[in-house]
Amino acid sequence: MKKRNTAAAAMLMVLGLCASASAAFDEHLNEYTLDSVVVEADATKNKFGDTITEQSYYRTGGDVKVISREEIEKRHYTDISEAIKRVPGVAFQNPGYRGGEYGYGVYNNGVSINGDTRVIILVDGRRVDNTASARVGSTSTSGGKSTGVILDQVTNMANIDKIEVIKGPGASIYGPDAVGGVINVITRKGGDKNIGTIDLSTGSWSKHNYALTYSGSAGDDNSWHYFLSANRERSSNTKYKDGTTGVVNTLPGSRWKEEGVNIRLDKDFNEKQNLKIWYNYKAGEDGYPVTAPSTKYWNKDGWQKVMFNYIVGKLDANNKVATKNKLSGESNIPGYRTIYNTRALYGYQNEFRHNDLDITYTFDKENGMDSFVRIYNQNHRYLTRGQQQFSVFGSGASSGFENYTSLYPNGASEAQLKAWMDANLAPFPGTADAETVKNWVSKYGNPTAANTVHVEKNRGLELQLAKTIGVNDIIASINYDKAKHDSINKKSNTSQYLKRDSIMGYVQDKIHVSDKFDVTPAIRYSYFKSINTDMTDRSGNQVAYNNKGNVSTLTPALNAQYMFDDTSSMYVAWTKICRPLRPGDYSLTDGIFKTPLEDEKGDVYTIGFRKDLSDKTSVGLHYDYTRMSNAIATLPIWSDADNDWKSTAVNAKEDKKSFNLTVDHKFDDHFTLSSAYSHAKDVWKAKDGWILDPNWDYKNSDDINVAINSLRPQNHYSLNLTYENGKLSTGLLTNWYTGCNTNAFSDNRFLILDWNLNYEIKKDMTAYVAVTNLTNEGYETIYKSRNGIGAGAMPARCFMVGMKYTF
Repeated sequence: MKKRNTAAAAMLMVLGLCASASAAFDEHLNEYTLDSVVVEADATKNKFGDTITEQSYYRTGGDVKVISREEIEKRHYTDISEAIKRVPGVAFQNPGYRGGEYGYGVYNNGVSINGDTRVIILVDGRRVDNTASARVGSTSTSGGKSTGVILDQVTNMANIDKIEVIKGPGASIYGPDAVGGVINVITRKGGDKNIGTIDLSTGSWSKHNYALTYSGSAGDDNSWHYFLSANRERSSNTKYKDGTTGVVNTLPGSRWKEEGVNIRLDKDFNEKQNLKIWYNYKAGEDGYPVTAPSTKYWNKDGWQKVMFNYIVGKLDANNKVATKNKLSGESNIPGYRTIYNTRALYGYQNEFRHNDLDITYTFDKENGMDSFVRIYNQNHRYLTRGQQQFSVFGSGASSGFENYTSLYPNGASEAQLKAWMDANLAPFPGTADAETVKNWVSKYGNPTAANTVHVEKNRGLELQLAKTIGVNDIIASINYDKAKHDSINKKSNTSQYLKRDSIMGYVQDKIHVSDKFDVTPAIRYSYFKSINTDMTDRSGNQVAYNNKGNVSTLTPALNAQYMFDDTSSMYVAWTKICRPLRPGDYSLTDGIFKTPLEDEKGDVYTIGFRKDLSDKTSVGLHYDYTRMSNAIATLPIWSDADNDWKSTAVNAKEDKKSFNLTVDHKFDDHFTLSSAYSHAKDVWKAKDGWILDPNWDYKNSDDINVAINSLRPQNHYSLNLTYENGKLSTGLLTNWYTGCNTNAFSDNRFLILDWNLNYEIKKDMTAYVAVTNLTNEGYETIYKSRNGIGAGAMPARCFMVGMKYTF
């Protein structure tokens, strides 16, 4: 604790001396490729101090962080979430293991920006969500408001050139629902020289990563460019540190493997015309432990006690059933969440497979802006295998209670109770021998059978025109998208087929009022067709779906940026928000008040300031205010019919404020320091006519969007210290989270350290070490009241050593 407080105090001193908001410079962003033009370090920023990328012409100001390719390689990020977790205001709701089951938002890796989960994911400026998807929230009445894109399943890291993290709506192109912000993945393009790399690493928990890339050019004039990458990653069961007991344990059923292939071909006809063909394949399978078991009960006696309480009931002092079964949740059965680890016995797993194709023809370039036509096709498949059974009587079946009480109506001896448990309950996965497990699984389940299959498809056509007329940079775009989601539940013999077409377009005019002042008005039109549904129940009968009809909306936006002098600038922005209801948001759309939910609407206001104190130090500030007049939340509302408070999905008012401060300082040619602070807070209010429970304090809500104040730390501090000297480079990333609600977290603060070191053995070979959670901290980033504190335990310390060879 003393070491933790010392590090925290040092961090506060740095932040107190140097306050800033948006990153003044981006780590390792010394040069980058903009199509076929290499831009040197002094041109990576425009005159306002904004980082330039291939698609930065869409933006006017804003708080934007760019993760460069060089940083990705020197930090050895294994997935996108790991790459962007140090960005101020970015938080992940991780369950502590890889992957997650389709349709369960709380058991997937969700991301929020400045406290808002309504985040848009792009690849090369194209949205990758599916408007008919039920990826998040389809199995819950409380749902979730993310786009349903699992960030780490988008593409492999070897394929990524840069990652833009944009806070707030950013620009009209991103859509009317980019409330929290945008994450734009920019893919790699082949250069002029033929070059290949092999990257191999291994480490804790039998983790092995293999990556191969090859790129270059072809043709007499080198006008063809190609980039190819392939990767394979795998790991056995992860270890975690229980924040409530301090015990390091193995998370059963958390093993995973993923692989991917990416091909990008570019044909440069001339300086203004280009053809890009991009194909992306990514597939994986992972175990599904649901939660980390409680280490207090992770032993045979604890396991059987929890199972017995769930299957039969609670016992009195004479081992007589005092309370019948049908109880669930950590509050009713301490250690309840350990029952989920029966899935490890069955080899329970989820699988995904993505095939994406994007063909873009750029027919004109003017003033850095692209005019293009794009066609795309996404085909994503998700599958769940396996089943579980807690006892010989079935999972939670009342026959367990009947059997025990018929044998021991007046109670049982300890020996009789023990014998009954051994004979009737699922074996404890921590110590059960392989033969016992094999016999149990073969008798009570088939882990190779597919329970559910989900297939998401969407294809579309996009046209963009860009033209400079005097002081006006005008962009107009229209996109037509056809989305489909097919779901078959083989266990319940039900099916669901959803379809939705959409048309989205916008016009933006960046007006260069003067050399120091830009104003960008924009208006966006969005049309979402009613969700067409074909559903069948277990008997094969058609089921009606309560859809909400067509949605047609105009959402204006206004962005402005002003440069005071060469060292300082500011930006302001206002965006009208409209997020249409999606099929995966809420399965119960009418609630107890029988009032249909309406689309989410509101406004986002942003202001920011940047100042270069010297050629080595820059500071800034970012603040945004989101006011939703019609947000969706699960709230405890008074019901006259029930004479009680009832939690139900309703349209509510939401006010969210977020604040980011960062500072970047370059001490000398070797040392660089970036530090940051972020804070966000939501206030929810019931709309007129409904009374909100005055004692409600978020802690019992499973709606992550409502309980966000409890489900994230109040404050996030970060320090990123890097050192480079010739062949050696190293970096230490510190994340300090404070103000955690102890109703949801095992501690009120967490200090997480990640460290990496690279050494160039010779010109074409580099050795490296990467360590995450260096101090082996026990911590969580997510909470679900049903599973209790500590259920989302994050991975313990992990070492990786590797070698990269360039040829």
